[in-house]
Amino acid sequence: MLIVTGMPGAGKDEFIQVAKTLGWRDFHMGDTVRKYASKSSIKSIDREIGAFANQERQLYGKDIWARRLAEEIEDDRKVIIDGLRNMEEFDYFKTKFPNLILIGIHTDRDERLRRIVNRHRADDVKDMSELVSRDERELSWGIGNAISLAEYMLVNDSTLENFRKKSKHLLEKIEKESVAD
Repeated sequence: MLIVTGMPGAGKDEFIQVAKTLGWRDFHMGDTVRKYASKSSIKSIDREIGAFANQERQLYGKDIWARRLAEEIEDDRKVIIDGLRNMEEFDYFKTKFPNLILIGIHTDRDERLRRIVNRHRADDVKDMSELVSRDERELSWGIGNAISLAEYMLVNDSTLENFRKKSKHLLEKIEKESVAD
């Protein structure tokens, strides 16, 4: 099982799209947050969703989203989880899925904003000040620690085609190493 982490707009979804072409199944922590937010009648905008996610972490523990998502995963073979925000989530997943590998994806903030604005998601930030606020919120949850402790780091600073090649190469390397073990 793989977990992908990185700041918003870093390229996690692109990495996952490449993985899916190689037979990996994907689960998104953000989908779990949005599902629970919807049940609580939370507006589908970044600030509201983020506040809800934070409130749930304060009420139920920093690993609440990992616990809720893990309930949906029956078989951990060739699974990628997107959206890790802190080491408590990683530690919880590690207790459930011991062969877990953490992958970090990094892209500079200006490029991330360009990508976010171009993807046109309803709950995304719209400008740099909103991105800075979102980054600060996610860093306060501990995502920086998770990124820094990743076993593999992909820097997404070139073309989409180049990033897809890097992603495929890394996934093939991980698959080859897991077969050798």
